[in-house]
Amino acid sequence: MNLKEYLNTPIRRMVARNIALALVVGICLLFVMLHDSRRMYGETVMFSTMSTVGSVTLSHKEKMVVKNALAAAHEAIREVEKTCNIFDPESELSRLNATAADEPFACDDLLWDVLTRARAFYRDSGGAFDVTIDPLMKLWGFHSKRETLPSEAEIAEAKRLTGLDKVVFDDEKRTVKFTVPGMSINLGGIAKGYALDRAADAVRKLGVKTGWIEIGGNILALPKKSGGGKYAAGIRNPFRKDDLLGRTTLSDAAISTSGNYERYVVIDGKQYTHIIDPATGLPVSGMDSVTVITESGVASDAISTSIFIAGPDAVAGWTKKFPGLRVLIVRGPADKPEVLKYGKGWGDIPSNLPPQ
Repeated sequence: MNLKEYLNTPIRRMVARNIALALVVGICLLFVMLHDSRRMYGETVMFSTMSTVGSVTLSHKEKMVVKNALAAAHEAIREVEKTCNIFDPESELSRLNATAADEPFACDDLLWDVLTRARAFYRDSGGAFDVTIDPLMKLWGFHSKRETLPSEAEIAEAKRLTGLDKVVFDDEKRTVKFTVPGMSINLGGIAKGYALDRAADAVRKLGVKTGWIEIGGNILALPKKSGGGKYAAGIRNPFRKDDLLGRTTLSDAAISTSGNYERYVVIDGKQYTHIIDPATGLPVSGMDSVTVITESGVASDAISTSIFIAGPDAVAGWTKKFPGLRVLIVRGPADKPEVLKYGKGWGDIPSNLPPQ
C-alpha cells in the first residue's frame, strides 16, 4: 500500500498540513482523526521540539476549551524539552551531567520522575534500556561526525563509562551521583514518550478527550468521543519508506516505532543505526523496526527501544508487565524479510513481505 493511495480520501484535506510536514521529517507513523465537524471544534498546532516536529490535534464542542488545551499541551512538552535537552548546557540534565561525578546532584520533580521511570525500564529490560548510553553515542558519531569505525579499545573505554548500575540514586534526597567520571545520561529514548503523557494529562484536566499528540513519530491517542470510531495508524515499511505495511487502529493508547532508518551514521560506506546495544557497545544489527502500542507514551517509547535491542524473545516478558501490549517486529534480510506480530488488532498488516 502506497502512502499516496492511503492519503487519497476525503479526510486528507483535513490533515494535509500535518501530513506534509510529517513526511518531511520522516516519521514512521501517520495518524488521522475522525470527528463530527458539525458539532465539534477541531484545531491543530505544530511546532519544533526535541530536534523534530511536534503536533497536537484536539476537538471539543467549545472552541476556547480547545485553545486552552492546545496551549497547555504545548507548554507541557516544552517543559520536558527544557529539562531534558542534553544539547542545552543550561538544561537541568546538562547540569547534572556536568557535576554528578563530583557531588550528588539534587533533581527537581520532573527530572526525578523521568529518571525514576528510566530506572524501572532499565531493571525490567535486564539492562537493554540504559539511559547512560551517551558515551557510546558520542563514540559512534551521533553527536559529531566520525570517518572511521571505533576500535575495540575505544568501545571498551566507552562501555566503562556506561551502565545505570554505576549511578547512585538517593530516593530520599532525590540526588544522582556518578561513580565513574565521564559518565553522562541521555534521555532521548524516553523523553518523547514522557512528554506525550505530560501533555495528555494537561488536556484531560481541561476536559478534552478527543485528539492526539505527536512528537517525531511517537503518538498518543486520546479516547474517541462517545459513539465515535477509533484512530487509524499507518505503519511505515522500513525497507521502503514511502510505502505502508498496512494500518491498525487504537484509542486511549500510545504508539512508538524504533527503526534502523530513523537516525544513523554512515562509516566506510555502511549504515549504522543510532540504537546501540549497551552489552556489546555496537549498533544493533538484524532488526529493522519495532512498533509498540501500549497504555502510555513513556512505556511505548522505552519498550520499543528495549525490544529492538533484545529481540523478539523479550516480548513475552513485557507482555506480562503490560497486558494488552501489541508489538510489531520487522527484520531482514531484505531479500527475505519477516513480520512478527504479537497481540491482537494489527489490521491488514501482512505476516510476510515480498523481497524488498
